[in-house]
Amino acid sequence: FAWSPLSCKVPVGFQEPSFNDAAWGEMPVPGNWELNGHGFPIYKNIKYCFEKNPPFIKYAGTDPEYNPTGAYRRIFELPPQWLEGKLEVFFHIGAVCCGCKVWINGVELGFSTDSKLPTEFNITTHLRKGKNVIAMKVLCWSAGAYLEDQDMWWFAGITRDVYAYARPKRNIRDIQVRAGADGMLQIDAELSLGDLREPVLGPLVCELFPRGQEGIVAQRACTFQALVTARTDKVAVASASFQCSGVRLWSAEEPNLYTLIVTLPAEGSAVDRGVAEVVRVSVGFRTVELRQGRVLLNGQELTIRGVNRHEHDAQTGHVVGREAMLQDIKLMKAHNFNAVRCSHYPNDPMWYELCDEHGLYLVAEANIESHGMGFQLDETLAGKDEWRDAHLARVQRHVERDKNHPSILFWSLANEAGNGVNMYATYMWIKHRDPTRLVQYENARRDPGWKTNDIERIDSNTDVYCPMYPSQAKLAKYGELYEGSTSALPLIMCEYAHSMGNSVGGFKEYWDVINKYHVLQGGYIWDWIDQGIATKVNGKDIWAYGGDFGGPDTPSDYNFCINGLVQPDRTPNPALHEAKKVMQPVAFEAVDLRNGRIRVLNRYNFRSLAHLAFSWSLTADGVEVAQGAMPLVDVGAGAAADVVITSLPARPFGANLPLIAGSQAPNSCEYHLLVSARWRETHGCIPGGHEEAWEQWPLEGDQPQVMALSTALSANAGEAPKVTNSDASVLVAAGQLLVTIDHSSGFLTSLKLGGQEMMAGPLQPNFWRPTTDNDYGACLQRDLACWREAGRNTVLLQKVEVEPGSATGVVQLKVVLRIGATGSQLAVRYEVSTAGVRVCAKWQPATPGMAAASGNVASLMCKATATNVAVGVTGEVVGATPNKGAPQRIVVSAEGFPAGSPLRHGYRVALQATAGQTESELLIRGLIPGVQVGRVPVEASGLPADKAAWTILRVLGDGEVLPNDEVIFEAIDGSGRCLAIVDGAVVATDGPRDHSNIFVFQVSEPMAPPRIGFRGTLTKGFTQVEWFGRGPHESYVDRYVSARVARFEGEILEQTFKYVRPQENGNKLDTRWMALKCQSGAPCAGLLVASSAGVPDAGLAMQCHRYRLEDFDAPAIKTQQRISHGGELQARDETDFCVDVAQMGLGGINSWGEKPLPQHMIAHDQSFEWAFWLRLFTTEETRSDRPALAMAALARSLPRLQPPPAIGA
Repeated sequence: FAWSPLSCKVPVGFQEPSFNDAAWGEMPVPGNWELNGHGFPIYKNIKYCFEKNPPFIKYAGTDPEYNPTGAYRRIFELPPQWLEGKLEVFFHIGAVCCGCKVWINGVELGFSTDSKLPTEFNITTHLRKGKNVIAMKVLCWSAGAYLEDQDMWWFAGITRDVYAYARPKRNIRDIQVRAGADGMLQIDAELSLGDLREPVLGPLVCELFPRGQEGIVAQRACTFQALVTARTDKVAVASASFQCSGVRLWSAEEPNLYTLIVTLPAEGSAVDRGVAEVVRVSVGFRTVELRQGRVLLNGQELTIRGVNRHEHDAQTGHVVGREAMLQDIKLMKAHNFNAVRCSHYPNDPMWYELCDEHGLYLVAEANIESHGMGFQLDETLAGKDEWRDAHLARVQRHVERDKNHPSILFWSLANEAGNGVNMYATYMWIKHRDPTRLVQYENARRDPGWKTNDIERIDSNTDVYCPMYPSQAKLAKYGELYEGSTSALPLIMCEYAHSMGNSVGGFKEYWDVINKYHVLQGGYIWDWIDQGIATKVNGKDIWAYGGDFGGPDTPSDYNFCINGLVQPDRTPNPALHEAKKVMQPVAFEAVDLRNGRIRVLNRYNFRSLAHLAFSWSLTADGVEVAQGAMPLVDVGAGAAADVVITSLPARPFGANLPLIAGSQAPNSCEYHLLVSARWRETHGCIPGGHEEAWEQWPLEGDQPQVMALSTALSANAGEAPKVTNSDASVLVAAGQLLVTIDHSSGFLTSLKLGGQEMMAGPLQPNFWRPTTDNDYGACLQRDLACWREAGRNTVLLQKVEVEPGSATGVVQLKVVLRIGATGSQLAVRYEVSTAGVRVCAKWQPATPGMAAASGNVASLMCKATATNVAVGVTGEVVGATPNKGAPQRIVVSAEGFPAGSPLRHGYRVALQATAGQTESELLIRGLIPGVQVGRVPVEASGLPADKAAWTILRVLGDGEVLPNDEVIFEAIDGSGRCLAIVDGAVVATDGPRDHSNIFVFQVSEPMAPPRIGFRGTLTKGFTQVEWFGRGPHESYVDRYVSARVARFEGEILEQTFKYVRPQENGNKLDTRWMALKCQSGAPCAGLLVASSAGVPDAGLAMQCHRYRLEDFDAPAIKTQQRISHGGELQARDETDFCVDVAQMGLGGINSWGEKPLPQHMIAHDQSFEWAFWLRLFTTEETRSDRPALAMAALARSLPRLQPPPAIGA
């Protein structure tokens, strides 16, 4: 193998047998060059790696001639019988990227430009006895690359198997098998006759065998013959139809396969003359149809629980082996997926065989994507006649290769390749060639792009409406409009729930709508695997993404290739658990829980529930105290039945179950009922005992008691806490507990037990979360920047107020904090007693009319009476936007001041606007004046950095800028020019100032912080955690249904989920208590953090990490993140923990603009009151003969209090 960065540098004459390749190296086949020491990987999403000028290739980096090229040579010898003239020999290249030319023994065979379909050459006449030389020249980019702009790595090389094979000259050139749900089996074959000497042709003998889990069953299902008819002296055809009785139908739920053995006899009509060739075909009897507005399989409406899948391996790139494919299938089946969209190209043939066998519905997609050309008719290659043959060839060859796979229900014309005559041609060709399947194309629409909330006009070349990234509201709108229609297209989302980083929020809301309307038949999550590459950085193993390879000129879309449900090594991301739970094919509803009655709903399309064993479990404070089996639930597909759990313990549970250790009263526990459905036996790749579905409910009636703190302490009242007040702080001693509150900040800065310090940092308010990829996509790192440091930069509005507790045993310390420039306030009351520290807090958001702040989103409305317009931006064009209620949002950032700082007259500011968006980013541009003299246009061409171009001046003069103030923006270049709207244009003018230069500064509705709570840092030595709440994986307000309520434990290190790019992670929603434990032998055994409210508001959101939250965070520009890979995270000795009353959702509609659903956001005017305990404990206090219950007993010893009394703010 020889590699060159330039195609013109390939060794001359290397294809000749006499060429001396002794100095060449080697390259594994299959193998990608970039992962084997040659060149570097490039990741792009939409734009090409080369200039957009088809069919020419000019690299977009520094050297336009860069086009890596590989030369391959292989010397081989064939068995002598292959060369005796009775056989034809073929050379097969499974896939090669992107273009290649092939020689054998110096003779050019041809070329290929499709990197995902095989290329074959008949080399019979070019072979020699003894040594033969095969040579290949492979280009990274050829003209075909314009049709291969998929959202994945650009890898080059031979990516699938290469081999030679021999066949008799008389052979079955092609065969098509159609097997319908009615048992009709149709065979159409094309034969190559070779040197046939006899005119009589014997029939094809067809034998059908059932296939069991262990392979082919010996007993034939049927035998029949297909008569052969010669078309020419070289070509014949054969066909037959046979009605098979009692066949078992194929579906993803029950992938019943048969094996068809087709025998071509040797010359003559008598079968006993011998066999020329035998072909084996897998057969699945099923019928796919579109009827009365629904996709039907075997006559039943189909529900697609799907995912998009790229061929990717972290070690080998686009070379994916059988074991990785099987691992994908096992994970998908185990997590309730039944369908895969092969995005966005034909996969390795083995993938389709495995999906036939194990049962997955497939969308088979052609290797066409020209996203970088654009979708408009005058741009897209789909509308250019000279590209018609290329489109047709890719579709036709894919269909012909894979037409016999029962798993393929849909053909897909392409992905993101525009629409036009070429797409109409491919659609019509498929409908004629294969009427047994449906055809879909996501770009078959008459609108230029997909809309999040509105329904598009769909073109005629698709059988289903397959939108990308619709909102839940859009689905509901379509369902309401077309549920009763028999002519509307069924809706199956080709991509939705963009799983980039910590995402897939709101997934339950998608399926709530899908389950409501039958016209909504599911969709395919984007996507399956994080496309990270295994790499080392500074000795640490990381998953690399775009920008991690090559030089600074390397084109890149950063980490937009990291949007999978599993990590690059196929470790599940937390969102995979949510997908499994929400899409579970068995649902449960509570009917009468007190009497154990529940409803079981069968959401399978074909199976009954007889294969599942149902059981129940009762927990008290998260610990199982009773369990049992449920009666057989044999409910047919689509039906429901009520089931009674007769073996539930009698009420009250506390009186009829063994008391939990340390229980104060029979009814002091919190109970939950969980029901589970598991596979009775192993079935394919699903092992026996696998949990298919579950549901959990809190049981009402046995709720924890509530009481006042003073009442709770009175029984054990000892010496009253002592207060020591100094200039720096207030110290409160309550028994062995010593608490310090800082006078300057109002923060709790020290927590000691028996003299041992447990706090390495203060307990301080926290209003920021490490930015997720969805946050970046929605520009929240910019729009919410005022909250980033708000918890640290608080202002104490009054000195710490101390209320001694000589009578009650409780010392109260009250502080009121102003948060940032917004005017929001946080009132905190620390209640210190021998029971611990109870922290009571009240969040009061700012009232309207406060000062505008740096980083505010504003509308700049021109004061000129004749205009009534605002500054607006489209692309890099700045223009005047009519005021129709939603003018352009402009971000005003003060140079040298952090976000959230008050804006003042005379500050230098940057004006930034969203200039557009792609699937991978929002385009943020700074507004700058042109450089010409005089009146010049304003351009949106500045970088998104906060580099000032203007000075903001209040018309009223010095002071803070207030909402609706009149302001002037003067260029800082010394020209004296000011921003203005003149004659409908946004310009910078140097004339006398008038109303055209004056703008009303309208501040947009303030946005609430992404989280509201506290954070603290514990000293070295904390290693273990135990909690009662949701788990075991992380949970958020819009992604929690897969996390059951129970007691969990583990290492603190394990509570951090290392996303490929570090970001917010590890949240534990509805946590009643969390115990952080020290190493054994320390005087203090740990810290118990416990919500103090009673059920049903028992839980707060909690986290713990052996990392600083800042280790997960990134600045305003994502590419400047300090620790940019999860593998680079370095654990610290200290432990950070968070206690939150609220955190906004993750979102998941897309990662380039959509925020979480409104119900999952924190409202800007929403106030909160909450309270929690900080309780240091010793080893002795948690000693128990039932360790699983010890911490629960300690938590129950804390008074379960009524909500804290109102705190003045």
